[in-house]
Amino acid sequence: MTTTLRWGIASTGQISTSMATALAAIDGAVVSAVGSRTQAAADAFAAQFDIPHSHGSYDELWADDDVDIIYVGSPHSEHHAMTTAALEAGRHVLCEKAFAINAAEASEMIDTARRHDRFLMEAMWSWFMPAWHDLRSRLADGVIGRVVTVDANFCIPVHDPDGRHRRPDLAGGALLDLGIYPLSLGRFLLGEPTDVRALGTLTEHAVDATLGGVMRHADGAVTTFRTSLDAMSRLDATIVGTDGSITIDAPFWCPTSFTIRPAGSTDDIERVEHPHRGLAHEAEHAMARIAAGAIESDVQTWAATLANMELMDEIRRQVGVVYPDER
Repeated sequence: MTTTLRWGIASTGQISTSMATALAAIDGAVVSAVGSRTQAAADAFAAQFDIPHSHGSYDELWADDDVDIIYVGSPHSEHHAMTTAALEAGRHVLCEKAFAINAAEASEMIDTARRHDRFLMEAMWSWFMPAWHDLRSRLADGVIGRVVTVDANFCIPVHDPDGRHRRPDLAGGALLDLGIYPLSLGRFLLGEPTDVRALGTLTEHAVDATLGGVMRHADGAVTTFRTSLDAMSRLDATIVGTDGSITIDAPFWCPTSFTIRPAGSTDDIERVEHPHRGLAHEAEHAMARIAAGAIESDVQTWAATLANMELMDEIRRQVGVVYPDER
């Protein structure tokens, strides 16, 4: 990058820490401000990353004229309000996944970006992983023939009853935070599904604790997905084709390697290594698009984000998860 872009970070949790670390290693990226709900939290984060401006409210962050782009790293229940406020203040926005809690919110966020001529992108880092792009290219070249199935799992134990994952008022459940990754793998590799069927088990507070299902794609391939807050899975993924299979090593959503196994052969197994730089890939992409004068990504497009939100809306409808603000 040859153009400096000044970043403001909204929220001071773990994912914001990862983004601040990534931005520190990107040429042309300067973290100039951080905002939090409390001044103490903002000050501590600013001290950790040597950030010149710390704000004890998000409104102060949106109004900071030393900021060009906001990274929204809050829980997804806050994404709609925070993103629209930042856009209306004239800032570009990179908003963490899940982009919103439903498609209606996502559509409003995109409309706001369009109306204010500001860049907006969902921060689905997997879509910028070198391994994922190499996989899609190899599949298009027929490395394992016609793809028949993609299977992915993301289950981790999250038992805190007061944590955001199990609270309906914070749009909890496994799907929006964990299950979004198995869904994204199939969509990235095979395109948007034409049908989805899901089953789930809900907590006593009516958010999805365990969920699984299948998506069918236009060419007949299917993606199977599993996610849960109750147990640990292998966190890997497998792609099966008519002429072989590919195993994506854990964690499949940010892999550093995958293995190609041709059908009927043990001599031609190929292990492919793909180092990556975490969140830096999506941040660099956003900076490049802004420098080019674009308001939308050409990888994580607005259409892709809306399709994903509509897909998750339908899955929640099938398993019976409705958040309080949607009632």
